[in-house]
Amino acid sequence: MSTGDLQKLSEILNEFLDEDQAREFTSKVEQEIARKTDDKTLRTLLQTLNSLYTIKPKRREYFKKSILALVVTVHMFVVVINISAFFVLPFLYPLWMWMPVNSFILTVTFTREVCPLTRLENYLRTSLGMRRIGGFIGHYIVKPARKANKKYREREVK
Repeated sequence: MSTGDLQKLSEILNEFLDEDQAREFTSKVEQEIARKTDDKTLRTLLQTLNSLYTIKPKRREYFKKSILALVVTVHMFVVVINISAFFVLPFLYPLWMWMPVNSFILTVTFTREVCPLTRLENYLRTSLGMRRIGGFIGHYIVKPARKANKKYREREVK
């Protein structure tokens, strides 16, 4: 596929979606289809299409990066408060008050429904040309803990 063909495809996408939506769409398609397919032609096509929407740094991008940092900070705060509330509430309130709250916290934490803050973060990340995340806790807590554990075990072996 030539550059002109890709440009035409980009123009068609722009007719139906604004630039941020097209960027998010192509990023998600590249992440969920291109990285998992065995078809090299399809992979190359989708990666090239995604590269058309890669953003070059602008002043507006610094604002988006600041908002992204704020969203991540607020999200981490919400996670920490929920975890601490899960363990503290049983000691502060009667059973009929803390049980529904803890049930709600467990439901929100362990269902596959995407959190609105994660959706907002993914929108900001794709508009900045960054990869989407699957889940906040997995991306910011579990993966770094696994990496640290792996490094610790590697040092221990040496």
